[in-house]
Amino acid sequence: MTDPKFVAFSTQKGGAGKTTLTVLAASYLYYQKGLKILVVDCDYPQFSIEEMRQRDKDLIECSPRFKKLFSDNLRQTKLTPYPLLTAKPEEAM
Repeated sequence: MTDPKFVAFSTQKGGAGKTTLTVLAASYLYYQKGLKILVVDCDYPQFSIEEMRQRDKDLIECSPRFKKLFSDNLRQTKLTPYPLLTAKPEEAM
């Protein structure tokens, strides 16, 4: 694939599952299908996906069990977490 593809999940309604759907789709395409992806979190101002990623990092830092699980996953998949950027919706592209 030479041309990038852009996929967006949006709705004005809160709690509709945009973050969940984005993380599931990104994880599937990256970890299962092996595609190169970039997630741009446009959930301004709370940036839900970035907040979730930071919560995961904090958990890995403070828990030996989660640190081992993360390390085992890296070793098995040979994949670091997919890249994530934050942007206001009008600046995303």
